[in-house]
Amino acid sequence: MFGLAAGEPHPIACREPRPGTTPEPTPDSPARLAASHGLMAAGHPWSIPRLEGIPTEYRLFEGMDVAARLAKTLLSTGLADPARWAQVGRDPFRFIEEAVRDRVVADGGPEIEKEFFLSLGLVSDLDPYGHDADPAGPEDEMFLVLEPESAGYVVMGPTLQLLDGVHPRLPVTFFNLFTGALNRWVRVYDHHDALERVEQLREWYEADPDGETVELPGVDAAIPKCLRGKWSPLKERFVERLAGRVRNQKAGDLLEGIIELNRISRKAKRPDVGERAQARLMDSNPPVPALLTVFNKHDAIEGCFDDECQGMLECTPEPNVILPFRPWEAESVREAFRLLGVICGVLRKGAGLITLMMELVE
Repeated sequence: MFGLAAGEPHPIACREPRPGTTPEPTPDSPARLAASHGLMAAGHPWSIPRLEGIPTEYRLFEGMDVAARLAKTLLSTGLADPARWAQVGRDPFRFIEEAVRDRVVADGGPEIEKEFFLSLGLVSDLDPYGHDADPAGPEDEMFLVLEPESAGYVVMGPTLQLLDGVHPRLPVTFFNLFTGALNRWVRVYDHHDALERVEQLREWYEADPDGETVELPGVDAAIPKCLRGKWSPLKERFVERLAGRVRNQKAGDLLEGIIELNRISRKAKRPDVGERAQARLMDSNPPVPALLTVFNKHDAIEGCFDDECQGMLECTPEPNVILPFRPWEAESVREAFRLLGVICGVLRKGAGLITLMMELVE
């Protein structure tokens, strides 16, 4: 604010000039006229306030208390890097996000991203678009959810052909171990799903008078002979011994990889999501596939998938993976992140095998 400068409070002009000045001609001026320099206070200059140390951004989020509790639990369990707290500006939401990202990267996230297109989220409600509010409230339980943004893709025909030359029962063994290990955690779309789709189409067209003229996808013809026979899978111990004796390096790498993939996949089981979560998912569609397996490029299996995926998102799909935990219970949070590590291990090894199989595709 401006203020009066120190000096004479009301300087009065006089007829006699001040020393060192020349009087101005004022023939008609009054006898007691105020001098011009006394009409306005000198005051102080404008200055911009200093904002060092004052937050320049304020945000209010629903669930801030829960986020703070979870951030504290992540720190106390050693699941988060304490240095991240200052790096994210003491934002508990960003701190949790960075903690989860750090864990995924440490467990093979970059390798997983080469073949799988997945999104990992942290939510307090599995059906945020539902009409009924969640009666349990956000502080009761939270969920790590894994959902595909799009399906990965692998052509298995050349791999099965290579393994058929090693042992006639290896193709069915490899296929069952590969899809079985991944299906424990994420959905894999294969020829079994395509056959179910064909059967569904057949039932629909039987009720249609013009259905007899419709040509159904030839999924049976797309299945290689090594899987259409009555071969039974080999025992895993035999496959382990065979992997060490096979002469073909590529075949040996595939067999060693499939044994490791199956071992990692069995290190844990899917957790029970609970009645509350099941009720929220009651009206959801089945999980969308995280991986499409075909035997040849653009075969009938791929055609069935392209046709079926048009309706997969008509309703919100159920996540592929749901890991429930209580944010303030250290053991609960630790177990959820342990399961996440197992899943990342499965996807990481699966991605490596997909890369090997695709190298055989011309």
